[in-house]
Amino acid sequence: MQILFRRRNHKEEHFERLFAEMYPRLVRFAATLMDNTEEAKDIVSETMEQAWKEFDQLKENTRSAWLYATVRNGCLNRLKHLNVEQQHTDRLTEATRAEMNQGYRAHEALLQQAENIARSLPEPTCTILRSCYWEKKTYQQVAEELGISPDTVKKHISKALRTLREAMLGKEEKQ
Repeated sequence: MQILFRRRNHKEEHFERLFAEMYPRLVRFAATLMDNTEEAKDIVSETMEQAWKEFDQLKENTRSAWLYATVRNGCLNRLKHLNVEQQHTDRLTEATRAEMNQGYRAHEALLQQAENIARSLPEPTCTILRSCYWEKKTYQQVAEELGISPDTVKKHISKALRTLREAMLGKEEKQ
């Protein structure tokens, strides 16, 4: 039991020395590959954890080379992963942008269609609709400007909206 304890203590001492000597070097090495110190520290920490698990199998004269190779491979794997993530992000961004543009064009087409229908309305219905919806005036303001009652404005708006609805629904059914 005492031999096993000494061996374990000996292993811990060797690993602690290796860690103290190599960790800062490996972080600098990884940081040059990653261009990100925090990522570098994560990769080196994972490598050191793996080294601890495999410490008995690692030959003393190759441990340093193994650590550098493992860190390099960890950095390359992380960079590949980041590249794949960036490609997915780029594709998603492009798809979203295309979808938004398509939605915007459809919206603009509907607005243009509604405006064309509104222009074809007889006077004063066209003017009343434009004043209430485009200029955001109240029925009372429009009535005062045109010298008519607010109820007349309301009737013209109802007529205009009915015409717009029928024309827009009729065109959608044909498409």
